[in-house]
Amino acid sequence: MTDNNKQEPGGVSWREALRAMSLGWDLALSIFGGVLLGHLLDRWLGTGHIFTLGLLMLGIGVGYYNVARFIWRIDRKRIDEVTEEEKPNDEQVDE
Repeated sequence: MTDNNKQEPGGVSWREALRAMSLGWDLALSIFGGVLLGHLLDRWLGTGHIFTLGLLMLGIGVGYYNVARFIWRIDRKRIDEVTEEEKPNDEQVDE
């Protein structure tokens, strides 16, 4: 079996960088979507700004949750890489 990380230097880092650049969109779209949906509901139901503010808060929460989930995933991947490096290699023979 071949390891794709070894075949393309920086491939994993490049993918992580692209994903990190999309975090702004993850945050902005969830906030904007909440505000837009809340505004439409407020206009339809005639409720002032209740749904706009409520869904704004929900959008902020969802956006930051997505960012935190990405950070946890990267951190877990780094921890797994470190533990893999610390494991003894089966191909090495202790003398």
